[in-house]
Amino acid sequence: MNITGKFFAYIRQKLFKRQIEWEVYKRIFPHLKGEKKFRYPFNSDSKLCTCILHENLDAKLYLQLIEHEAKQMPKAYKEAFRYIMYRNLIVQMEMYLVLARQRGRRNTSSPEILNLSA
Repeated sequence: MNITGKFFAYIRQKLFKRQIEWEVYKRIFPHLKGEKKFRYPFNSDSKLCTCILHENLDAKLYLQLIEHEAKQMPKAYKEAFRYIMYRNLIVQMEMYLVLARQRGRRNTSSPEILNLSA
């Protein structure tokens, strides 16, 4: 990757991190603590865990449905479509992986991370 590509990848990652951390700290944590009400389908840690499980299953289901529908496409288009889809998904997942690694290295015993619904 050239210097321009690296620069834009860096900016994309910074914006991605800012978006995720804003939602975590400004919306989800206050929602779980009962300080503010947002339209999340959970209001406790246990319901959040249930939602995470459902979202995980939904993501897998969507991949299966897309693959199933792609079988109906002409071969050349199907392969190009699938390549683009997986390439785009990988870019997004890489950003989550980078952020997960960064956050995993931080001290996770800080007060704002623990006791969300206390």
